[in-house]
Amino acid sequence: MTMQYDSLDSDNWAQWREAILELEAKAYEASRQDRPETLEQIILDQRGASLAAIDGNQLAGFCLGAPLEHFAHVRGPAEDPGRGDNTVLYSADTCVSPAYRGKGVGRELKTRQLALARSAGYQLIAGRNRAGLANAMWQLNRSLGARAVHIIEKDYGDGIEPDICIYYHIKLDPEIIEHGST
Repeated sequence: MTMQYDSLDSDNWAQWREAILELEAKAYEASRQDRPETLEQIILDQRGASLAAIDGNQLAGFCLGAPLEHFAHVRGPAEDPGRGDNTVLYSADTCVSPAYRGKGVGRELKTRQLALARSAGYQLIAGRNRAGLANAMWQLNRSLGARAVHIIEKDYGDGIEPDICIYYHIKLDPEIIEHGST
């Protein structure tokens, strides 16, 4: 496996659009899938931090983030006291193809996103993980320094239990980004 990590932006969004939509549909239940227009807005945001993991010509995974200010309609970001400060990157979406899970692809995507956010001047990364269904992602985020700042009940409304969302922050401390935390 020779994995390449590339930025996602206006130059390659059209190339990876269908693969990203397909992977998100496979990885997430309908209530957590974003509209194509939303994904495009995140990827095209010049202050964002979006990456693709590519193996040959196949999309192995992706990680999308944009300024928190774009997510006022989402519970968690809507109540975040950092919204409006332009100091928080919202990590909106991280997906890894089932064939690549457990191989470090998600960790590499998240670590690179943290480094990009820090170099762009962000002080925090915020994100959400669905309790129960996204436990592996929550554990990865915790290993990178995530701390729950808000537990949101009855967020998805899709009848799948638990219907609980963990809203978290990761402080962009270079020690945490480079070495992980336990």
